[in-house]
Amino acid sequence: MATFTDVFERKEIKYRLSARQHAAMLASLAGIMVPDEFGCTDVVSLYFDTPERTLIDRSLEKPLYKEKLRLRSYGMPRESDRVFVEIKKKYDGIVYKRRVGMSYAAARAYLGGMPYGMACAQHPLPDPVMAAESLSDRSVQIAREIDRFMLQHRPLRASMLVACKRTAYVSIDAPELGCEANGLRVTFDADIAYRDQFASGPSAAPRLLLREGEVVMEAKSSGPFPRWFAQALAACHAYPSSFSKYGEAYRACAAGEHDSALTSAEARVDGGRAAVGEASRAHPPAQRRPVRPTPSPAHAASPARPAPRAAQSALEEAGECLSAGARDTRHRRFRAPNHAMKKGNRCA
Repeated sequence: MATFTDVFERKEIKYRLSARQHAAMLASLAGIMVPDEFGCTDVVSLYFDTPERTLIDRSLEKPLYKEKLRLRSYGMPRESDRVFVEIKKKYDGIVYKRRVGMSYAAARAYLGGMPYGMACAQHPLPDPVMAAESLSDRSVQIAREIDRFMLQHRPLRASMLVACKRTAYVSIDAPELGCEANGLRVTFDADIAYRDQFASGPSAAPRLLLREGEVVMEAKSSGPFPRWFAQALAACHAYPSSFSKYGEAYRACAAGEHDSALTSAEARVDGGRAAVGEASRAHPPAQRRPVRPTPSPAHAASPARPAPRAAQSALEEAGECLSAGARDTRHRRFRAPNHAMKKGNRCA
């Protein structure tokens, strides 16, 4: 029997909730769904991308098909803890996820270039069942798919670290409450913070993505949502939101570098024409410098805020920890998203 689910095919819909909406949804779940066995969990994901970040750039253009590669850990991993290397694909609104579980030491070796089987054999999981599962035919096949992904998009680099506190709710399977069996799973992500792995110095400091009290709720189901859940969404006026943690962090980085560029330019302007000309020469035409994507109304009042000190420390440690096997020390200038200036100065 598998110790974890390695393949997913389901519908995933996200909702950005205020503190009030969050409380209302929790009240609606009471008696129908309960937190799963893990309770509140720290979820740390390290996303990989090309040096130009073409994967996330394309993803934000909302194509029919898109894919991502990430290393995911539940909590701060030790060498022998199990982590997951995942390919997440989305086609026509359906999410497909393929992942392999291995020790953190094996994942570092694998992402650093060692063949999957060799990495798992040299750094096995302590649990014999889990260790055998890492080298099962099914896992080896999924690893081949990940290998093809990495070969197709090489070179890949650790791009963005995202962490959050997640509480997952599952049905208590009480037929008398009228719960349809569509495998509904509801997660709430709070304290979402990110760290740009391409940045250095102060710009690399962890920052929060949401306003205080906000959470991202994700409803995951293999079929239609139960009626009671749809009614709960309507009652608190919760509507689907296209919210990608990596995507929003990417936009925040673009906006932050754009602000820094503007600040540098303004500092050089002393009121004289010569100074203005110097600033113009220092900042070439728009296609060569980052342009702030115009945020949608749902995100307009959400400037990236510094993460609390405890979260900063944890995220910095996670950044060093998870990216140790795939670190690229070359500094790169952030490239503006291709979709930033479309359709009347709005994000596509």
